[in-house]
Amino acid sequence: MEIYTQTMAQATLTGLAPREVAVLLVDFQNDFCHPDVAGGQTPTNTANALAAVRANDFARDAAARGAHVIYSHQILDLTRLTPRQRRWETPGGLCAAGSWGAELFVAPIPGSTVVRKYRFDIWQSPEFVDLLEARGIQGLVIGGVELRCCVLYAVLGAEERGYHYVVPQDLVSGQDNDQAVADVRQYLTRVHHAPIAAQSLLQD
Repeated sequence: MEIYTQTMAQATLTGLAPREVAVLLVDFQNDFCHPDVAGGQTPTNTANALAAVRANDFARDAAARGAHVIYSHQILDLTRLTPRQRRWETPGGLCAAGSWGAELFVAPIPGSTVVRKYRFDIWQSPEFVDLLEARGIQGLVIGGVELRCCVLYAVLGAEERGYHYVVPQDLVSGQDNDQAVADVRQYLTRVHHAPIAAQSLLQD
């Protein structure tokens, strides 16, 4: 099928120079990754925390080879949402503006860029889209949380806009108790040809 062949062609970084590639780390923030959000109960975000550390290590290695690194920083600001969107949010919710929960769980590596987004879809962030254009980015390595939501928006947006992209399974995650995670991983493998590990992308 033509659409299958097109996706296979896009879901690779083959032929791109490191300077044409950005590592996009989606929403590795305290509210999604830090064990303290459990409030003394058993954390349900341990997989997210581990993925965040792996992804940051990968980003550091990729940057040393010439790739760009971008962190998305989701911020809940009710004034930036439409009336329909505001119906589903409450003040002080996940990643509320100015909160500890909105802060990045991992320290950005030197030379990286942090872009803000005010909803799930990174492609609705003018900061992000403009940055890709300014730097001549043609391909993305996508990592992040949550798999059922913001990561999917990032992947589908990259495909929609014609970017090359790769979604290594070890750089993405969801809540430990989210039964949808396994389904999303299967979808990423079957449809977007997601490799199991990112390390192969760094091989010379």
